[in-house]
Amino acid sequence: MAIRNLFTQTEHDAVIKTAFDDLDKVKHTVYTNPNQQKNTSVSGHFPDIIITDINDNNVKFIIEVETADSVNNAEVHQWKTYSELGGTFYLLVPLASKSLAEILCRQNNIKTRIGTYRFQNGSYIINYE
Repeated sequence: MAIRNLFTQTEHDAVIKTAFDDLDKVKHTVYTNPNQQKNTSVSGHFPDIIITDINDNNVKFIIEVETADSVNNAEVHQWKTYSELGGTFYLLVPLASKSLAEILCRQNNIKTRIGTYRFQNGSYIINYE
């Protein structure tokens, strides 16, 4: 769990909200744990976003949002754990941190998809790859 300053915690939570707003809630149930809240868990863990099919409690996707200061070796253990909880694991990082996230995941055999976000014209733009 990253320890963030007020600015990066605000960024982190805004990206969670943007992702939540953009996700398909007709076919999926989307749970969020912003600001290190513990609203919904998977096997006792609290990733930022948990997605299930609308009529099924099986995890379909887990999304963990990182800020530039939390794409580092200290977070790798958490990513590894989340990647093994079931469903597809997405690591959502600032566009400028994508290469570092890819390297850390490759070095630690973490199966993940890496999405990116950037701040543009007053809002966050998310790209899932």
